[in-house]
Amino acid sequence: MAYSTINKSTSYFNTVLYQGNATDNRTVTGVGFQPDWLWIKNRTDTENHRLQDVVRGATKNLKSSSTGVEETTSNTVKSFDSDGFTLGVDNSINGNSDAMVSWNWKAGGSASSNSDATGSYPITSTVSANTTAGFSIVKYTGNGYSTATIGHGLGVKPSMVILKPLGYTGAWWIIHKDLATDNVLEFNTNAQANISSFGGGGLKYSTFTNAVIGGGNGSSNSDLWNKSG
Repeated sequence: MAYSTINKSTSYFNTVLYQGNATDNRTVTGVGFQPDWLWIKNRTDTENHRLQDVVRGATKNLKSSSTGVEETTSNTVKSFDSDGFTLGVDNSINGNSDAMVSWNWKAGGSASSNSDATGSYPITSTVSANTTAGFSIVKYTGNGYSTATIGHGLGVKPSMVILKPLGYTGAWWIIHKDLATDNVLEFNTNAQANISSFGGGGLKYSTFTNAVIGGGNGSSNSDLWNKSG
């Protein structure tokens, strides 16, 4: 069942404020569930936002304020716990006496293989999905085709998708149902643009279905949303 009635929204998304103490293996509780996707920002210092999730693993993090590649570090989030998370000593997530905020989403816990992709160039993805809340985390390896499809596990057409290449420097793609047809946004700009204006193309909302997302070419054939490998 997709998009069920939710009586208590904090059972699926919750914001927790805490103060850093620069202590290794520091635990933060009060989330109310295991946060499968965790977004942390140091509110005192000008540190990058840190995003970590159960699909990629606790030591893997991205910075939404950067186009840089995925980082592996032992000093940010160390584990996703039943009522919160455990931290290392990195200043961005546990700076001494710094005010911190964590935004916590509940997906589907440990990820599983998803073979819902269709067409000539399907991609088997790795998915942690919460069909009640309509939220999923999806990881996949590109196959280089502009007509590829990727399973998302929601059971309904997603209204919004945020995508980031993990292995090379590249923009965050933001696709939303209320943008002009097949237009995209980036975290680092304030304007929307059609994917045809991007050299690497991008995801296309017009290709989204109850089972898959897809994309298309940009002004060249590099297809950076689905680069091979």
